Amino acid sequence: MDLHRAHEIMVSPDKITVLYKDHPVWIEHVDNNSQTAQIRTLDTRKIIGVYVEDLIDTGEVIGSIKQ
Repeated sequence: MDLHRAHEIMVSPDKITVLYKDHPVWIEHVDNNSQTAQIRTLDTRKIIGVYVEDLIDTGEVIGSIKQ
């Protein structure tokens, strides 16, 4: 995934499926300088830092977040 798309997903009102090492994750923060993202794994709820390029955008919208 590229930085622009990671930002789009992070601020989108839609829930878009993103994978890291075949596990669904939520993007918490994107750092442009280091090209990393802070993500939360949805299966273990653990927060980790990863390179944005290692994230997979499936394009699948699984719902919407109401604001």
